[in-house]
Amino acid sequence: MSVQKLEMWEHFFKPEVRSAGRRYFNEGKVSSSQPSDTEILSYIKASTSFKVSLKSPSVESEIINVDCTCPASRKGQFCKHIWAAFMKVEQDHPDFLESKSEIQKHTQDSESANSSFQKKRAENTYRPQPRPLSQAQIDSQAAYKVKQAAYRKEQYQRKKEFLKSKKQANKKSTKTEKPELPSAVTNALNFFSENGFPMETPFTVEDIRLAKKKLSQVFHPDIGGSHHEILELNKNFEVLIRFVQSENGSMAHS
Repeated sequence: MSVQKLEMWEHFFKPEVRSAGRRYFNEGKVSSSQPSDTEILSYIKASTSFKVSLKSPSVESEIINVDCTCPASRKGQFCKHIWAAFMKVEQDHPDFLESKSEIQKHTQDSESANSSFQKKRAENTYRPQPRPLSQAQIDSQAAYKVKQAAYRKEQYQRKKEFLKSKKQANKKSTKTEKPELPSAVTNALNFFSENGFPMETPFTVEDIRLAKKKLSQVFHPDIGGSHHEILELNKNFEVLIRFVQSENGSMAHS
């Protein structure tokens, strides 16, 4: 199913774009996290890091809206980072793509322009009254909607079961003999892990600074991030730095 899904979307991407995206994936430069049932975020760790967003209007929707913070994507292109993200999602979150059959390029600029165009078109377009449907057409549409609803319900249940089993597996894997960390430190570690930089204790100041440097290239407002994201990054960075410094101080006195 994975290969078929990727083949279905290959025509959106130029061959050289797919080749470059595959290289990122094979070199292990792609990470992903799933903040919700309808969204996946991927991060491409290159000389400059980029964030790829894959969003669906709902769990049952067949559409995926894709976007990337790179210059090519801002010009409306399906870039190599988006293709690398698709390969990563196929590997780590296959159920996310289970019922999807259409991808759309989505940016705030294109959404605003499209909304303006549609509004102007509606104001200047004559809309003839539709012909009434025959009873046979009404019955056919009703039967199709019942079948479609059953399929979407089945896909939704499969998604719920997958997420439930994944959550249980994660809880099981976290039951280790490692010492408990302060909640603020745990939250900070979770923040970096969810954004593509998992850190196992003991971690060093160099580990934290490297993760911050890479994420700053994604979250900074000047390159596609937001003020909130950069504040969150700085806050969690300071928490981990203080924790490592206090731990090192404790070891020096003992």
